[in-house]
Amino acid sequence: MRKLKSAGSLSDQAYNMLKTAIINNEIKPLEYLVEEQIAEQLGISRTPIRTALKKLEFEGLVEMETSKHTRVRTISVGEVQEYQVLRESLEPLAAQLACVSMDSEQLLFLKDLCEQQRQSIEEKDFSHFISLDTQFHCYLSEFTNNNKLKEFVSSLCTQLQRYVILTNTIQSSSSEALKEHLQIIEAFERRDPEEAAECMTNHIKNVSRRFGTTPKK
Repeated sequence: MRKLKSAGSLSDQAYNMLKTAIINNEIKPLEYLVEEQIAEQLGISRTPIRTALKKLEFEGLVEMETSKHTRVRTISVGEVQEYQVLRESLEPLAAQLACVSMDSEQLLFLKDLCEQQRQSIEEKDFSHFISLDTQFHCYLSEFTNNNKLKEFVSSLCTQLQRYVILTNTIQSSSSEALKEHLQIIEAFERRDPEEAAECMTNHIKNVSRRFGTTPKK
C-alpha cells in the first residue's frame, strides 16, 4: 500500500484504502490486519488505523477477535441470500423514488455509467464493470434523496461486490446485467415509477438466479 498524504483525515484515507483492498479481494478473507504493519506501510501512527478498522467492523467487512487481532470477514452463500432478500425490498423502492425525484442531469449520469459498462464488456475489463455496477445502484439510491435508504443500499452493494469478485461470476452475466440496467433507465425516461420498480425487482431476482443463491423467504 502507498504512503498516505497529510491532507485530509488520515483515518478516512486509511479506511478508504483498506475498504477498497478488501472489496477487490487484494486483502483476502480471514487475512489478519495488523495495526503496526499497516501503520508502517502507510507511514502513519496506529491511532487512525484503529479508527478505520472500527468503522470497517461496523460495516461488517472485518471482525475483531481481540483488541489486537482483526481479520477480514468471509461472506457465505447464506449471507448473500439474506442480502438479496433485503435488496428485493429496498432497491425497487429506490427505483420508484428515484424515478420521481431525479433530474435530467442525474439520469444522464446513470446512462453514462451504463455506456461505460458496455465499453468495459467490450474491453473485457470485468473488474471495472463490477465497480460501475456498484456505482449504478449506489447513485440510483442517492438520487432518491432518502439518506437512510442510500446508506442501506450502499452497504448491501458493498457486500455483494465482494461476493461477485470472490466468486468470479460476472464474465458470463455482464451483458444480461447491463440489459437489465438499460430497462430500468428506459422506465426512468418514461417517468414511470411503477415500471421502474418492476424492472428493478426483476433485475435483483435475476442477480440471485445468476449467483445461484435465490433467496429463501
